[in-house]
Amino acid sequence: MRPMNIDFEQLTPLLRVELTAVHQQFTHMLALRQWKNNKDLLKRITKVDSEDFSNAMQIIDLLVSRGIPIKLPSHEIRPGSDLASILKSELRMEERFAEVLDATEVVGPEALARVQRASAPRQSYRQWLSEQLDRKTPADFYQETNTALAKLLSDLMALVEQAMLHAFLHWYTSERNRADNAWRLSGAAMLYATALIRRGAALKAVPIPAPSPSVQMAKNAPDAFAADIELVGRCAEYARLAAKEENDDETRQICRQVGDDCDLIVGMGIDEDFPAVYGRSPVFE
Repeated sequence: MRPMNIDFEQLTPLLRVELTAVHQQFTHMLALRQWKNNKDLLKRITKVDSEDFSNAMQIIDLLVSRGIPIKLPSHEIRPGSDLASILKSELRMEERFAEVLDATEVVGPEALARVQRASAPRQSYRQWLSEQLDRKTPADFYQETNTALAKLLSDLMALVEQAMLHAFLHWYTSERNRADNAWRLSGAAMLYATALIRRGAALKAVPIPAPSPSVQMAKNAPDAFAADIELVGRCAEYARLAAKEENDDETRQICRQVGDDCDLIVGMGIDEDFPAVYGRSPVFE
């Protein structure tokens, strides 16, 4: 009989592509909401995003509950800056999804359910994207993003993932306060990224993150806290550099606020309550 751990380990590449797709879908959703010019595309991406995010959370829960170590390799998204390039970006992500799903072989009912859930929207979504793209002028339009801002965004996305993994770890080791802090940290990182993406979309220049670093779930609470704080410190550094490189006043202001918040987070102790105000200052509204 095939060991169940082999099935579960097969889910890691699927988790990687699901979370990568979610990051790109979320970026495109923010841009489309900012532009308010294509409700059909926004509605379609939002529906797929909700399914992919939900399935990714269930894969993480399944792996952590079975004691399977999670290490997610480096990944990259390249969001579009206009409607045609968004369609092309989404279609490319779907092609990556198809490759991963084709290579995933599981037999156990729990793992199989997650693969089937990931597969469910793919064919109709790819077909819809192709049809929409055929109706538009071919384009492959992407804006350049300054180096520090690109690295800041990639590290914020990594922090979203890493802190989220640690929230599950703490939950299953009955460290509920630490789990809450990890969720808040993940949420703050998402809000910081949201503010930067929305501002870029307002300027018709959706920022492109640098390749995101690999992340992994630590084995215990002290290691998890240390890894998260190290990543927060890196975000603070890139935020300050991005503020110096940026020409747009509002983007500079957001970067400075991210850097200031991250400096405060770095100064926290492992069991201090994570302030709910992080990520919610007026500059992010």
